Amino acid sequence: MAAVKRARLPDPELLVDGEPVRCRLSYQWAGALQLTLCSVCPELGVELHSSYLGHPDAEVSTIATVRLRPGVRPEVTSDLRDAATLPVREARRRCLLDHLAELRDLVAEASESEVSIEFADEAAELVDVA
Repeated sequence: MAAVKRARLPDPELLVDGEPVRCRLSYQWAGALQLTLCSVCPELGVELHSSYLGHPDAEVSTIATVRLRPGVRPEVTSDLRDAATLPVREARRRCLLDHLAELRDLVAEASESEVSIEFADEAAELVDVA
């Protein structure tokens, strides 16, 4: 079994009501069938940890998430997705897009504000080759 590898990704540009908010993005992987993405927004006290697990011959991919925000109990969820729409090994950037969409929703809930998020192409390229 491969050792778990960890690396930083370029930080996404997170805007809350048009104002920039610092957000750190990292990823870990233990082989081609698993990917974990972690986002931390220290000023908001928000964290999102998403783990993706899938196989090209399987019908589904699994996503497990931990959502943390102030004043709310930690939320741990899991979801099954069609492996063709979220292929963990073949198109890892889709996992990144899924994670960032979930982060946008989490920050919007926590801040009760309008949120937008942009990421560097380099982040998608790095995730794809992990």
